[in-house]
Amino acid sequence: MFLNFILFKEGRGEQIMIHAGYDFLGNICILKFDKKAKLKEKKEFAKKILMERKQVTTVLEKSEKVHGRLRTLKTKHLAGKKTKEAIYRESGCTFKLNVETCYFSSRLSNERLEIANKIEDGDDVLVLFSGVGPFPIVLAKHSEAKKITAVEIGRECCKYALENVRLNKVYNLDVVQGDVKRLDKLISGKFDKIVMPRPQLKDTFLKYVWKFCKKGAWIYYYDFGDNAEKIIDKVLGEAKAAKKKIKIFNFKKAGDIAPYKHRWRIDFRVLN
Repeated sequence: MFLNFILFKEGRGEQIMIHAGYDFLGNICILKFDKKAKLKEKKEFAKKILMERKQVTTVLEKSEKVHGRLRTLKTKHLAGKKTKEAIYRESGCTFKLNVETCYFSSRLSNERLEIANKIEDGDDVLVLFSGVGPFPIVLAKHSEAKKITAVEIGRECCKYALENVRLNKVYNLDVVQGDVKRLDKLISGKFDKIVMPRPQLKDTFLKYVWKFCKKGAWIYYYDFGDNAEKIIDKVLGEAKAAKKKIKIFNFKKAGDIAPYKHRWRIDFRVLN
């Protein structure tokens, strides 16, 4: 998403159009400028946001892209309070997080509610790559799941996830810190529903998940790319390699991450 701001140079009457990408996370706005923008112009842009968006108390500039498996980023302070801790509200839930050390996408809010509506009474649910808890907490608040297990590799994310569990007063949710590649060392049992909002990595991580599926379990799997057929073929190939029969029921675009590059969600059942 993008904002435009017209800046008038002092004494000259000249107009400069400043173009910036942005993310709003509760009290924090994170901006990404093009290379031509100067520091003074960035700060004026940030001050304008503080004046126009009363809920925003801190404006940061994204200085590096999200990177690594932990999906961390670097920011620079531009205006307002000097903090990196956001308090964000969604679907009747409250989330606290550090925007540098904990990846969070507000653009998946509709996805989280949509998945919550697919959870049935008494379901055992596994959420992988759970971050600070947005998927599992929204699921806990908006479904009648029996139990939800959330697995996240980042220690900082897990710290905030536990705090968010307390903030939202959900009592059927366990937070497990660890690597999905070592899932068999972290959890036991089988699940009715498995949610995989995975990061943009080559590994599908499906090979670590099959053994935790009940017969007829649903998997809600997220992937990235510009070619839907390649993603479907990849999932079918993973199932075949594991000697699993699956049936795909739904394939949908779940947002854009770059020009001609999309986030996709595949809903499928494991039949054996």
